[in-house]
Amino acid sequence: MQPTVPPPTEPPPTEPPRSKDERYREIVATLARHGFGLIGDHFVDDDAEREHARAERLRHACEELGPMFIKLGQALSTRGDLLPEAYRVELAKLVDDVPPLPADAIAAVIREDLGAAPETLFAAFDLEPLASASIGQVHGARLVDGRDVVVKVRKPGVDSLVRVDLDILGDLIDTWGPRLPALESYDARGVLREFAESFVAELDYRREAANERFFRQVFADEPGFMIPDVIAEYSTARVLVHERVDGRKVSDVDAVSSRRRAAVSQRIARFVLEPAFEHGVFYADPHAGNLMIGADGSLAVVDFGTVGRLTPDARRRVAGMLLAISRRDADRLTDRLIEVTAPRHPIDRPRVANDVERLLERYVDVSFDDVPIGNALGELLHVLRRHQLRLPSNLAALVKALVMCEGILQTLDPASSLSDYLHPMAGKLVFQGVGGGDGAAGRLRDSALDAAQLSIELPRRIDRVLGEIERGNLRVWTRVEDIEPLVQRLEHMVERANATMLAAACIVGLAIVLQLYHPQGWQQWIGIIVWIAILGAVAAAVRTLLGLRRRR
Repeated sequence: MQPTVPPPTEPPPTEPPRSKDERYREIVATLARHGFGLIGDHFVDDDAEREHARAERLRHACEELGPMFIKLGQALSTRGDLLPEAYRVELAKLVDDVPPLPADAIAAVIREDLGAAPETLFAAFDLEPLASASIGQVHGARLVDGRDVVVKVRKPGVDSLVRVDLDILGDLIDTWGPRLPALESYDARGVLREFAESFVAELDYRREAANERFFRQVFADEPGFMIPDVIAEYSTARVLVHERVDGRKVSDVDAVSSRRRAAVSQRIARFVLEPAFEHGVFYADPHAGNLMIGADGSLAVVDFGTVGRLTPDARRRVAGMLLAISRRDADRLTDRLIEVTAPRHPIDRPRVANDVERLLERYVDVSFDDVPIGNALGELLHVLRRHQLRLPSNLAALVKALVMCEGILQTLDPASSLSDYLHPMAGKLVFQGVGGGDGAAGRLRDSALDAAQLSIELPRRIDRVLGEIERGNLRVWTRVEDIEPLVQRLEHMVERANATMLAAACIVGLAIVLQLYHPQGWQQWIGIIVWIAILGAVAAAVRTLLGLRRRR
C-alpha cells in the first residue's frame, strides 16, 4: 500500500499579538548596535577580515533577537548560493538552546489544549525538561498504559512573536532594497516568503505529527528502522506526544562494530533518499542529534518538524542534475541549473557553462561512486552564487540534507558513499528502468529524452508566454556583444554636440545683446572677448579633427 503524503493542515491558533512598533524599534536598535542598517552599510564586505568581523556581529544580533532570527540564521548558514563562506560559518554556530520555562507555564499550555493537567493525563510527568529550544520544550512522561512517551510543547507567545518578526523583516527588506542591490538580485522577498512558509508550518505540531506518521508508514515493513508512534489523542497544534525511543547517537560509535556501522550507514542513506525520490517527501534535518542507533542496531529517528517536499517535476530535474554530474556533462548540468533556479535577470550562459566545466574537471579521473557528493554540491552552490542564481528553498533543503547525510556516513563508515545510492535512484527516476550508457547511443538516448521532455513542456510554456503577453508583463532580455564601446562613443558625440550648440547659443545671444545694449567702455574689452572666442573655437575644431583622425 502506498503511504499517504501528509497534506498541509490549518494554521495553528495564535496568541495575542505583540506590539509591532515596540518590536520594530527593538530589532532596528539591535541591528544598528551591531553595525547593520546604517548609512553606507553594504552588508557584505570585500575585505576578508572585515567580512569575518561583520559575520560574527550578525550572529550575535540573531542570538539577541530571538527564535525567528536564530532559525533564519541557521537556514541561511546552509545557503551557499546566497551567502559568502564567512557568514555561513558564523551562522552555523547558532545554537537553538535557551533556558527552559517553568513547568507551570508548560502545564498551562497542556491544560488549555488537552483540557486537563499533566498529572491527570499521565501516570508520570517529569518536571525537569529533556530539552529546551526557542520554540518548544520537551518533557518525559508515562502513559497510564505504561508506555514511556515524550511530550513536546510549544512555548506560549512564540507564535505571535514570530509572525510580528516576519512582518517587520519584510518591511526592512523593502526599506533597505533601494541601497542594497543584492537584496533584489537574490530576491530577498522570495527567500523570506519561502522561509516564512516553512517556519510557520513548523510551529504547527499537527504537521509534525502527520510527517511522523508518513515516515512510519513508509518504513513499516522495513526491518531495522525505529520511528516513534504518535499518540493522536494527546496531540494538538501546540502539544505533540509520541513514543520515547532510546539509543546511542550516531556520533558516538566507538563501541559499535564496523559491520553494524555499515548497516546503519545504509539505513541512513535509504531513509533520506528513498522517500525523496519515490514519494517526493524527504527528511531535511539528518544531524547527529536526531539519528540514534538502537540496542539491536536499528536506526531510530526523532524530530520530524523539518520535512521537505519535491514535485514530480522537481524530482526529475534533480535526478537529471545528478546524472549530468556522473557523466561530466557540463552543458546538460548548466541547462538544469538554469531551469531550477529560474533567474530573474539576464544570464551569461557561456560563463556559467565554463564555470560548471571547470568544476566537473576536478572529478574527471574519479568515478561517480567515489565523488564526494557533499563537496561537489557545495562547489555547485558557489557557482550559483557567483552568477546570482538562487535555488528554490525546497531544493536548497535537499542539498543541505544530502551534505549532512554524507558527513554522517563518513563518520560512521568511511568506506560508504552517498553516491552508491544516489546514482541508481536518479537513473531509475529519469529513465524509468532504462540503463545508462555512453558514446553515440547514450547521446542519442539523451537527445530523445530532451525531445520528449520538450514536447511535454512546450504547450505549457507557450500558454505561459501568451498569458504574460495578454497581461502586458512580457519582458525580453537581449545581449548585444561589444556594445559598450559604441555606447561610449555615442555619449561623447552627444556631449560635444551639446557643447557646440551651447557655445553657438551664447555667441548668438551675446551678439543680440550688444546690438541693443552698449555699456560704458564696452569698446575696450569687446575685442579681447572676441579673440578669446576665436581661439576657443579654433582649439575645439583642432581637437575634433585630431579625434576623428585617431578613430581612422
